Amino acid sequence: MVRNFLYRSETLLQPHDLEFRMILEQARSRNSNMAVTGYLHWEDGTFHQWVEGPEAELRIVERCINESRSHYGQTILSRDTATIRQFPGWHMALGVSEKNSLFDFVATQSVGTLDRTEYAAGVLAFMRVQSETTLPF
Repeated sequence: MVRNFLYRSETLLQPHDLEFRMILEQARSRNSNMAVTGYLHWEDGTFHQWVEGPEAELRIVERCINESRSHYGQTILSRDTATIRQFPGWHMALGVSEKNSLFDFVATQSVGTLDRTEYAAGVLAFMRVQSETTLPF
């Protein structure tokens, strides 16, 4: 079994910022060492991140996320256990709105945004579609 969680937060960072890239590289390195995989999507100052892996390691990752000063207003959208990973092979995939829009996907797929469970499922579906067109890192 693998644990997972999805959260949303706000940030002032832009994908081209050096700090953004450094945080991503640190996360990829840490996740690789901890058997954690996932997907980070940035859009219009909003992060959506799916993280999955062993329970103890996810607690460490979540603590790092919550202590980070690079974003604020973290809201957990879902937390679950699954038999398989959604993003095996991705230490942390990255999607940005300049290429593909989560907000457009939510609108065109009629994903509800008021029900947290439905919204989280829509965000995960978007991430899965995006990850299929990118090579793992």
